[in-house]
Amino acid sequence: MSATYLGMPAFPEAARAAVADTQLRRNLGHATATIRAKRAGVVGELDDWEQLRLAGAAIKDRTLRHLDGYLEQLESALTEHGATVHWAVDAAAANAIVADVVRRHGASEVVKIKSMATQEIGLNEALAAEGIQAYETDLAELIVQLGEDRPSHILVPAIHRNRAEIREIFRRAMPDAPAGLTDEPADLAAAARAHLRRRFLSARVAVSGANFAVAETGTLTIVESEGNGRMCLTLPEVLICVVGIEKVVPTWQDLEVFLQLLPRSSTGERMNPYTSTWTGVTPGDGPQEVHVVLLDNGRTKALADTVGRQALRCIRCSACLNVCPVYERTGGHAYGSVYPGPIGAILTPLLGDIGGTVENSLPYASTLCGACFEACPVRIDIPEVLLHLRAKAVSAKSHPAQDVAMKATGLVMRSPGLPPRPDPPPPRTRRRLDRRPRRPGPAAGVVPHLVDPHPSRRFTPAGTRRGDAWRRWDDAPRRRRRGQVVSARDEILRRVRAALVDVPPGSADDEPVPRDYRRTHHDGDLVELFAERVADYRATVRRVGAAELPAELESVLAGRAVVVPADVPDGWVAGLDARRDDPPLAVDELDAADAVLTGCALGIAETGTIVLDAGPAQGRRALTLVPDLHVCVVRAAQVVADVPGAVAALDPLRPLTWISGPSATSDIELQRVEGVHGPRTLIVLLVG
Repeated sequence: MSATYLGMPAFPEAARAAVADTQLRRNLGHATATIRAKRAGVVGELDDWEQLRLAGAAIKDRTLRHLDGYLEQLESALTEHGATVHWAVDAAAANAIVADVVRRHGASEVVKIKSMATQEIGLNEALAAEGIQAYETDLAELIVQLGEDRPSHILVPAIHRNRAEIREIFRRAMPDAPAGLTDEPADLAAAARAHLRRRFLSARVAVSGANFAVAETGTLTIVESEGNGRMCLTLPEVLICVVGIEKVVPTWQDLEVFLQLLPRSSTGERMNPYTSTWTGVTPGDGPQEVHVVLLDNGRTKALADTVGRQALRCIRCSACLNVCPVYERTGGHAYGSVYPGPIGAILTPLLGDIGGTVENSLPYASTLCGACFEACPVRIDIPEVLLHLRAKAVSAKSHPAQDVAMKATGLVMRSPGLPPRPDPPPPRTRRRLDRRPRRPGPAAGVVPHLVDPHPSRRFTPAGTRRGDAWRRWDDAPRRRRRGQVVSARDEILRRVRAALVDVPPGSADDEPVPRDYRRTHHDGDLVELFAERVADYRATVRRVGAAELPAELESVLAGRAVVVPADVPDGWVAGLDARRDDPPLAVDELDAADAVLTGCALGIAETGTIVLDAGPAQGRRALTLVPDLHVCVVRAAQVVADVPGAVAALDPLRPLTWISGPSATSDIELQRVEGVHGPRTLIVLLVG
């Protein structure tokens, strides 16, 4: 785990201090109750929620059972589409890879999207040691970074801070904070926007994680709200994505499940304001150099635990935290880990060492009430894993009284008053091996035949396959085995295969994914539903006829400096001060524009989402990101019913931007504020 958490006390001690903090308990109680209520409302809209949960769990289990094959497929697809794939066995290896890429581009700073994986490996601290400054761009992560604090929640890292505390942090640590900064959430969000704007526009290198990585196509997915993710994924020249190996899903179709489960379970919304999917490098659109770091760092160890393996299904939604009575009273810091709450109580020991002080105590940080299982969108049975880990924690502890008793027994058994037990005659093989030097040379453990003349008879430890028993299980990214250099890629794949010794060979088609969830949740007027749902996100919706569109556009955009895609219809821009993105406008020119006008690929009625795929009248991704007002034309025929229909209609090889309202944040006391880093205003003109 990150060095940020080194020296943390065991959970009971940390929890005792946390529950004594009445302000912390008030902050947590308000926040978790608010998120629970929002989640219950949107989950209750879907009568097939349990079918979606079953599908999500089945997809994740299939991925884990055949993880080696899906990782190889992902690597192949990413490479085919221009990305560079790296493999990292541990935190040190991953940090070294990222630092090397940054140095090779002569950069001294990076902008970062909120990422649990990069927190887990302590990337910010590692980059700082190399003279590279990492700037957190998520509002809550920025608050934590400026306050020299630690995250306490997966979704809302600064959930333990109230508005007054945040204002004081900004006044103290943000040099360009306004002199009269108030504690209003809108003012605090505006200060963060101004503070980070120039860094976004000038950044050469960005670092992200990924919510999902599609093996079939090589597509990566980021789900976010503020637009900082889009800024990092779109504007820099170089993008580095640190992705845990468990983030893989087999097919593009699988996203139709997770893009329904994740937003409703995490932010309590039908869809997050922004979802970005991209596949490798798109010429002329977004970063022209993409690096993907596939991270192990204990995941193969968790995979080898047949009970704990299910923890790797986790999609980092934080639903279990928001229903946990223990978390609500202690907060995240008491868990002493990047991963707090019920999922942290199992994931931290599984990834780390159950004998550690913090890890050994975490399985007891629960009442076993089962609320976490009921809330989990991928049906992780956290109570089952907790009981399993409690048994392991007991075994890992030292037992002084028992040790003394066993030593005493040994002394008695070795007493001269007892007849000695004769040694059995050694077998022929043992006699032959006994003639070897007691300290074998450097070839031992590298070429097993020089150590054991009968390798087929040697003992194979449980959890490994025959042939792996003499291979050292260490975390060096490259080491010598049988006289050859072994890559980190081969080592991780070997670990995965060793961890999956319980999976029968050739079982790739076992347990098909149940897909009896609904393709659509509404049978009525989809266009009317789309208009209602778009308005729910505080976007403006205007319904117009095709003949009225030019006049409506002039009414909305008159007097504004507007940028438009190169191929936007002439009739849309008649009478406007419009500048076409041909040749591509510089980022400063986009920043000087008041508004952008585009079409779209489709609209989703159920979620009120518009999707852009860089197709006709849509332009490149930066065009709809930098200006402060986005006006989007949606034709009635482009509206599909639900997320499954959208996923089926879209091409995963195109850069996709899913937009549900203006950019927004609820990081300050769970009060929603529109307009953070993306456009502050979204106007949808619904034609037909």
